[in-house]
Amino acid sequence: MPVTPSTIIRAADLDDLAGVYALEQACFVLDGQSRRSLRHLIARAHGDFLVAVVDEAVVADVIVLYRRGSRVARLYSIAVGPAARGRGMARRLLERAQAQAVARGCGFMRAEARLSNGASRGLFADAGYREIARLVDYYPGSNGGHEDGVRLEKQLNN
Repeated sequence: MPVTPSTIIRAADLDDLAGVYALEQACFVLDGQSRRSLRHLIARAHGDFLVAVVDEAVVADVIVLYRRGSRVARLYSIAVGPAARGRGMARRLLERAQAQAVARGCGFMRAEARLSNGASRGLFADAGYREIARLVDYYPGSNGGHEDGVRLEKQLNN
């Protein structure tokens, strides 16, 4: 499934629930969101839930959460399905998420990534994020253990 300039990036709605749940299961084997959590994030959370759609199929998404009274946006999740990887989709979603955070008056965006997730850490580094903290035992790991993560931050232009 090629990601092309005709890929549509739009706000998620409840009709996308099955697609975002399938994407979640494909991308986050150990710590994927439940249908109930995704439903809440789409319908009620104080944030932006964007999906990338190709031929009516959800191929990627990004979730950004906001806290009232704070100028810091939290990139909660970014997921790109196997068929859409390697085509710049994560970068496009990140750019759109940052633009929406700026439009909401945010001056910073923060995110977390597994220490072992070189692709994600590279994406953030290329986009100007810096690693500001080590998160010990932050993520569930295989065999019942845990894995460290990193917190990243970028000052947004606004």
